[in-house]
Amino acid sequence: MRILFASQPSYSHLVPLVIPAALAAVRAGHDVRVASGPVVTTEITSRGLEATVLPHSIPMGQLMADPQVRKKVGFAAAGSRPGKATTDLPPSMFAATFVGALGGPFAQDLLKVIDDWKPDLIVRESTEFGSYLAAERRGIAQAAIDITPMAPYADPAVLQEINEQRVALGLDPVDDPWHPMRNFRAGVVPEAFYRPETRLPHAHYYRPPVPSDDRPLDPAIAHLPSDRPLVLASLGSNITHFVGDDGPSILDTIVAALAKLPVTAVLALGTGRDPAQWQGARADNVHLTSFVQQNLMLPACDAFITHAGFSGTREALAAGVPMVTLPMFAEQPENAVRIAEIGAGTGFRLEDVTADSLRTAVEQVLTDPTYRSHARGLQRQMLALPPLEGFLTDL
Repeated sequence: MRILFASQPSYSHLVPLVIPAALAAVRAGHDVRVASGPVVTTEITSRGLEATVLPHSIPMGQLMADPQVRKKVGFAAAGSRPGKATTDLPPSMFAATFVGALGGPFAQDLLKVIDDWKPDLIVRESTEFGSYLAAERRGIAQAAIDITPMAPYADPAVLQEINEQRVALGLDPVDDPWHPMRNFRAGVVPEAFYRPETRLPHAHYYRPPVPSDDRPLDPAIAHLPSDRPLVLASLGSNITHFVGDDGPSILDTIVAALAKLPVTAVLALGTGRDPAQWQGARADNVHLTSFVQQNLMLPACDAFITHAGFSGTREALAAGVPMVTLPMFAEQPENAVRIAEIGAGTGFRLEDVTADSLRTAVEQVLTDPTYRSHARGLQRQMLALPPLEGFLTDL
C-alpha cells in the first residue's frame, strides 16, 4: 500500500510521532513518503525516509514573522509580551492560521503530488489540514495522528474556515466540526486525558514510542546529590525565543523558587544558552544546563516544571511525574488546565506567577501524594495501550 504521511514543517509536529509512524509503515512493507515543507527535509531523509517537499509549506514562525499576517489573524496584540505573559490561542486564530493560511497552500501543493504518486492512504498530524482537504478533493482514505488533543478543533470558527477551504476546492460544506478526524483518530495518551465531549467513537489510542537516545545521561546530572527530591524544570526548545536578556525572566523566577526548597533541581536554559555565560539568577541547589535529555531524565524525577507543551506533557504522564505548569503560548494553556483537571499537577499563567507562589506549588506537588497518584494512574493506562505501530493493523 502507498501511504503518504503529512506534517507541518516543524520539528515538534513531525519528529516525535509522524516520523516513528512512517518508519513503522516502512517496516511493515508499505511504500511510504513524508510530505512537508523544505525546512524539515533533512529531518525526514536523515531517518531513511523519502521526503516529498512542498514548496509553499512554511513553519508557523515564518508565517507569523509577517506583521500583516499577525494583524490579519489577530495575533498582533497577543504577542506583545513574549515570555512575560501567557499568550492564548483564540480559536479564530487557530482557524485562520492552521486551516487557512497554512492549510490552503499545503493542499494545493499536495494535490499535484497525489495526482502524480497516487497514494492509497494519507496519514496526517492533526494540525495539518491541507492534506485533509486534498484527500477529500481526490477521494482518498485518510487518518489523523492527534499531536495536540487540546486544540480547538470543534470550535465554530474552525468549522467555518474548513468549509471556506472546502468550497474553494470545489467540495461541499460539512456540518460536523470533527469531520477531519471522524474516520480515524490515533490518540497517543489514554482516553481519560480527553474531555468527554472530545472522545470520538472511531478513535483509537496508542502508546507513543520512547525516543531512542544512545547517549548516557549527562554525568554532571547523574552525580547530583540524591538526598533530596529531584525537580526538573524545562520550558521547551523555544524558550530562547521568548526569554531574552532584558531583565529578570521566568527562568529567574524558577531559580528563586527552587532556591527556597529542600530539593535538587535541574533547569534547562534553552539550546544555545551557555550556563557559564548566564547572567540571571543562580542557586547552589539548581544545576543549570543549556539542554536536558528530558525523556531520559523524567523517570528519575519527583516533579516537573513545564510549559505544558504536549510532547512534554505526555512524556511526564508516561513517567508518572506530577507537574507544575507555566504555559507560554499556543495550546499550552489548555494543556495546563487539563493537567489540573485530571489531578496530575497544578500551575499558573506567566503573568500571575511569583517566586513564592511557584515555591508553594512545587512544595505542594511534592508533599501531597494525590498528585503523584493521579499521574501514576495515567501512566498505568498508557502502559496498557498498544504500541503506536498498531495503528497500521487498525487502519
